[in-house]
Amino acid sequence: MKLLRKVFPKFMSRKYSVRTQLFGIAAFFICIGSFAILIANSQLIPLLYTMRLSNHLLDISEQVEVIMYNSVDFYDDMSVVEKSNNIEVEILNRSGHLLYDSEVSRVMQGWKEGEEFSVFDVLRSRNLKTTSHKTMRNGNSLDRLVDTDTGLQYMRYTSIAENGNIIKLYAQMNYLGNAANATTRYVSIIAIATFALIMISLYFYLFHFTRPLLEMNKITRAMAKMDFSQKCPPYNNNEIGELGQSINVLSSSLDSTLRDLQKKNEQLEADIEHERRIEKMRKEFVSNASHELKTPIAIIQGYAEGLKLGIKSNRAGSDEYCDIIIEETHKMNRLVCDMLELSKYESGAYELKPRIFEVKKFIEESIDTYDILAQENGIRITKEIPEGLIAYGDPDKLDMVIHNYVSNALAHAKGEKLIRLTAQEHEDFIRIAVYNTGDHIAENELDSIWQSFYRSDKAHSRAEGRFGIGLSIVKAIQELHGMPYSVENTEGGVTFTFDIKKAEETDNGTENQS
Repeated sequence: MKLLRKVFPKFMSRKYSVRTQLFGIAAFFICIGSFAILIANSQLIPLLYTMRLSNHLLDISEQVEVIMYNSVDFYDDMSVVEKSNNIEVEILNRSGHLLYDSEVSRVMQGWKEGEEFSVFDVLRSRNLKTTSHKTMRNGNSLDRLVDTDTGLQYMRYTSIAENGNIIKLYAQMNYLGNAANATTRYVSIIAIATFALIMISLYFYLFHFTRPLLEMNKITRAMAKMDFSQKCPPYNNNEIGELGQSINVLSSSLDSTLRDLQKKNEQLEADIEHERRIEKMRKEFVSNASHELKTPIAIIQGYAEGLKLGIKSNRAGSDEYCDIIIEETHKMNRLVCDMLELSKYESGAYELKPRIFEVKKFIEESIDTYDILAQENGIRITKEIPEGLIAYGDPDKLDMVIHNYVSNALAHAKGEKLIRLTAQEHEDFIRIAVYNTGDHIAENELDSIWQSFYRSDKAHSRAEGRFGIGLSIVKAIQELHGMPYSVENTEGGVTFTFDIKKAEETDNGTENQS
């Protein structure tokens, strides 16, 4: 690049676009290459033709020697060799007497039998002058000759046969020069045409190649003006494509960062509000838990003091007071156990023990204990659970979900007093639904019922021994499984649902036998 700036100081300046600079530089080097090809073509082709001819004459000399020893019709075979290779042949014996000459087409009598005899010499009619001489490694020689009468140039290859005969091959160089000139001319035309085609192709390629760079330059200028709406389109899977994607990532990152900075105050206020809400929930939890525990403790204390003061001196009265104390103790114990259970789930200290189980059997065994209670309250429980549904989860904890849903349905069933359990199979999960007829839940309470100690019917819940923790436990168990849960008001009542993962071949465990 430094060399180019020295050679083309003005051309490499910022005055010209990268497209123009690349095209100019490529055109310059292509021109130099094309010129070098033309020069090399004009100088090397005659040399290559000469080298090829010398090698060809060596092959022909070997072929002539074979004909000398093995040919049945020497004259015809030599004529074929001379015409096919456009050469003339001269053969002399060891004494230098001419045995065969292509020009006069005459051979000495008896040569065919290999006899040595003396005949008159046949002189060639051409007046040849040697212009260059070269001795080969094998002892043969290669000479450049010129006919002083006609000006024709020849190449003569001289070799010595095994029997001592001298073989001289003459090839006219004028044909070689004409062929070399014609080849040079054709190659030059092809080189010029190729140069023009390359330049046209180069222009269109550089137009396509530099277009992404110009577009990226435009986009980065917009980014400098804080405009991140423009994006680089997808380019080829090369460095330019990766650069475009990097610019898009950078643009998105900067845009996101700026948006985050703009929303920082709002986010900070939201975080503060969230902390306040959590603190409020914590205080409400402590207050509710204290309140729920305070009531049974007060009852126990009152009846215990009554027994101590002898308010009920008879046996029946004392037993009644003791029964109330025991009942309240059980309620308090159940509340504490539920609170500990919920705390264990929400803290993440509990580890699920999932296994494969059959859904229909699992549900039927879970709600068997509610049949008598339902009959006493005139409630009808129906089950629509298909056969063969196999799920994967912790059945012991999912049993608590079913119990809480059914217990909640029994407490709120009204009108037709119907509870219906259904199971629907989906692609990768099974949805269990518990429906009960009765009043709808207020829309503003649908999200609140999952909170601890929340009771929509505060008047009756305490009397029925319900503390508002059951649905919080459902929420915690489902979140441990990573599966959803929901509630919605449906026609004539309310439907609670929860999902269980479908069993797959990769799931480990055995079917629930309980």
